[in-house]
Amino acid sequence: MTKGLVYYTDCSPTPDIFLGCQAQLKRCMEQWGFPIISVSQKPIDLGQNIVVPWERSVVSMFKQILLGLERCETDIIFMIEHDVIYHPSHFDFTPTDHERFYYNRNMWNVSSLDGAAVWYKHNDISHLCAFRNLLLEHYKKVVANVEAHGFDRGLGFSPPRGLPEDQRRGRHTTYMSAVPNINIRHPNAFTRQRMSKDQFSGPNARRGWTESDEVPGWGRTKGRFNEILASLV
Repeated sequence: MTKGLVYYTDCSPTPDIFLGCQAQLKRCMEQWGFPIISVSQKPIDLGQNIVVPWERSVVSMFKQILLGLERCETDIIFMIEHDVIYHPSHFDFTPTDHERFYYNRNMWNVSSLDGAAVWYKHNDISHLCAFRNLLLEHYKKVVANVEAHGFDRGLGFSPPRGLPEDQRRGRHTTYMSAVPNINIRHPNAFTRQRMSKDQFSGPNARRGWTESDEVPGWGRTKGRFNEILASLV
């Protein structure tokens, strides 16, 4: 079975984050060789680049994802975001069930401001992979739904969420890569940074909460995150 990447971006991160994450992704693909479809709001040098004249919004994000899924014709697709430092082991996983969305939960959130790191159990689109047909059907429905009714944050983002329950297909499951990825929490991030417990609705929203000054496989991040970003480029 073939694997590919769909990368979507509004080009909002600062250059050190934006270019550092792209450089690391290219480094990963030197090992794996999977094709990349990048859908961006400005031209970028990453895989097959598709530029769209859309403003930054949730609707634009969904439409960019759908466009990337339509262009990427591999059997399996990894969803890629612009502010994640991916480790090559992330792409070693292969889905087996055509009716499941798979999330890598070996992901640490790291603040771009001070390098503090936290981990908790949650699913993030930036760490999603699945068979193309399942993803394509889901995001066709999502785009149609938000264009007809607007975005309802209560439906969530992570498939099979994002749709009313009667329109959902499939279930989700999780895996853990050998080495974690780093999800950079920065002021321009599309979603809230949430780097402390009091930013969550309750314990169930931050299950397994762990704080650290370092990330396994990457070393100390606290106080030296700029150094890590510079090393990627």
